Amino acid sequence: MSRVDLLLKLTVDRDRRTNTGEVEQHSVKHAFSVFSENLSKMLLMNLVYAFIFALPFIFCVFVWPMLAKNYFFTVGNYNFMGHVGIGYPGFVNTMTEGYAVLFTHYFHLYIPVLSASIVPMVFGLSGVFHCMRGYMWGENVRPVKSFFRGIKRLWKPFLIVAVAFGVIMCGVFYGAFWHISLLKAGTANAGSWILFIFLILLVWVMVAILYFLLPMFACYRFSVKDSLKNSALLFLILWPGALFASAFTIGVFMLSAAGTALNFIVGILMLGLGFTFLAGLWTSCAQKAFGNFILPQFESQQSGGRMKMETRRGVNPYKEAKAKKKEQEKSAIGQAARMRAEDSAPNAGEGSSQDKKKKQATKRVSYKRKK
Repeated sequence: MSRVDLLLKLTVDRDRRTNTGEVEQHSVKHAFSVFSENLSKMLLMNLVYAFIFALPFIFCVFVWPMLAKNYFFTVGNYNFMGHVGIGYPGFVNTMTEGYAVLFTHYFHLYIPVLSASIVPMVFGLSGVFHCMRGYMWGENVRPVKSFFRGIKRLWKPFLIVAVAFGVIMCGVFYGAFWHISLLKAGTANAGSWILFIFLILLVWVMVAILYFLLPMFACYRFSVKDSLKNSALLFLILWPGALFASAFTIGVFMLSAAGTALNFIVGILMLGLGFTFLAGLWTSCAQKAFGNFILPQFESQQSGGRMKMETRRGVNPYKEAKAKKKEQEKSAIGQAARMRAEDSAPNAGEGSSQDKKKKQATKRVSYKRKK
């Protein structure tokens, strides 16, 4: 399937912005400028979100594994001397026995609680993305009031995504921890490795689709089905950037496996500003994709194929529009916009011709013979 075919499958519409000014499309550069201007407000919003919705998730990711490992290997009834498997006199345990008990704890308690904590964490992002889209558009955003207004407006699609993502991640955690338990016991095989790699790729692609989906909920009035379809299409079109952004996001949470000191540092950063920072990057980059792929087709459809132009001082707007039109016609975006405009143009032409026929008065000729 060509790029034009993918673009034509996009559902296009007007976004939710209330201001009339142009939005910068520099993505990361624009995001950092917005962060520097609204740092204190974003800090307050992140604290409200983290303590209400994300605190169980932060505890499960950055604190619980460390506490569980320390308990079962030091405080519990298992005695080790280094990693040799030699215990105190009269009581000997191997590392395999310790890991078996640890992963039993993970399977019975940790994974269900971790999966459940994902649901409020993703659900609360409805308020964060509502505020971040306002910051990126230059709107007047009140950190607390706008945050809860976003939850009121966007709770339904975010709740659907939160429950679905939590259920899928629960299966992913069970499969991944099962492979890691076999790896620690020295019994991992080709089947467990294939499953583990598949789960990594699955999570990677899911987060890459969420990279477009969550900002789209905040920026447009699409249904959940249309938003999911558009996000999957944008992922197929822009997959290198989406995979890089999702890998960066996943890597932040994977730092929890690095060590005790780094656990606390990353956890405190996420509690202070981390979620808002990641949501801002996602929103800014996604808005750039929306402005490059959805907005041109919508404007072309609305204007019958004539792209809107911006008149700048010192530049001939007619020559600039003509040159820009030629460049766009060569690109996939221009082809999709032109085809979408041509589909809507015949209907408009038929309607206008019918109106003209209605307005024309019919001449009546009398064939009676004059006396």
